[in-house]
Amino acid sequence: MNIDRVLRITVIVINSIGLLGFLTWLIFSHERIFYTQDGVLFFLPVIPFFFVYFFVFRSPPPEEDTDFDETE
Repeated sequence: MNIDRVLRITVIVINSIGLLGFLTWLIFSHERIFYTQDGVLFFLPVIPFFFVYFFVFRSPPPEEDTDFDETE
């Protein structure tokens, strides 16, 4: 296994544990977050977890084609 694959799997596992931990804390520590307008503020920390997933699962940039002929 190459180091890039190991690093991606490690980041995904740590990010998933953090997301599940936050959601578990949110569920068991605040009973009525859905009944108030301020309850949406408790879900804002979830957004960075999805950015991490986005950057881990995005495709690599296409390689630049440097074999073209530059005739002027």
